[in-house]
Amino acid sequence: MDRAAVRAFMDRFMQMTSGAAVLGVLSVADRTGLFQKLAAQGPLTLEEVVARTGLQERYLREALACLAAAEILRYDADASTYELPDEHAACLADESSPYFLGGWTQVIRALLAAVPGVARAFREGGGVPYADFGPDMVEGIDRTNAPGLRILLTRRWLPAMPGVVERLEQGIRVADVGCGCGSAALTMAKAYPSSTVTGYDLDPTSIERARESAKREGLANLQFEQVDAEALPTEPGFDLITSLDVIHDLVNPSKVLRRIHAALRAGGTYLMVEPNAADSLEENLGREGALLYAMSTLHCLTVSLAHGGEGLGTAWGPKKAEQLCLEAGFQSFRRLEIENPFNAFYEIKL
Repeated sequence: MDRAAVRAFMDRFMQMTSGAAVLGVLSVADRTGLFQKLAAQGPLTLEEVVARTGLQERYLREALACLAAAEILRYDADASTYELPDEHAACLADESSPYFLGGWTQVIRALLAAVPGVARAFREGGGVPYADFGPDMVEGIDRTNAPGLRILLTRRWLPAMPGVVERLEQGIRVADVGCGCGSAALTMAKAYPSSTVTGYDLDPTSIERARESAKREGLANLQFEQVDAEALPTEPGFDLITSLDVIHDLVNPSKVLRRIHAALRAGGTYLMVEPNAADSLEENLGREGALLYAMSTLHCLTVSLAHGGEGLGTAWGPKKAEQLCLEAGFQSFRRLEIENPFNAFYEIKL
């Protein structure tokens, strides 16, 4: 046995353990609004943090120590002060920032809660239905994706497809398939008031949240429907259809792609956004790939298999994506040149 290799693995394992444990403290800080109270405040003593937040001193002392040790807060030993750097605040405190990561604290919590069900599925088959992941997953996904969507969808993603923005400005019919809590549909409806936008999702909690957001915005050109993607309306059809991180989760992705093909009008465009994975395991080895396969095992794969689905998995890659789209009847499949560490973007046409 190579003892140096054992020690190296132990060190790496403990780094993962430390990260997971710190993520739990980050989750508490997120739930209590701690980061919002620390943002743009400069160095603060423990007593000043207590006064500013109204949180319990003993818990704060321990949590601040943890966050300082993890280099999330900047600690000045001479002054005994804690500071949240602006760069970290953009990721943890500002939900309007495209760098915001706070939703991950809820997503990871929901993933870990699903472990007993996934272990049972390992032994018996089946999976864990999406509804069993609870509100943390619904809200966490929305908080993770929405900040980038609100900024990048209309500024970078849609303009990457020739003619699409011009048609949206003139007025077309748009469908967002698997709309979740509605951030993408709402963003398009606000940006292009001459177009009509409908968001479709099977999850009742997501649709309820989406409708509440639409009501607050008062947009006459936006609506949400609780509809399975397999039953997407095909008449009178749509000029633009989007699915953002959806297809790989589905029970029957091939059937849904055929349905999208049937619902897309001549000359229309389908924008499919999927995880930024390569086609093979050897290309996906590393930290990013590990996260994709973990998400797949604990969520995306099991959600599909829970209903006897195909179990496409998160890291299905561009070759498989193109294959399924061409099999569904599409004639044109093009990967867009959009730099993004998390997602791949495909322009698909009849």
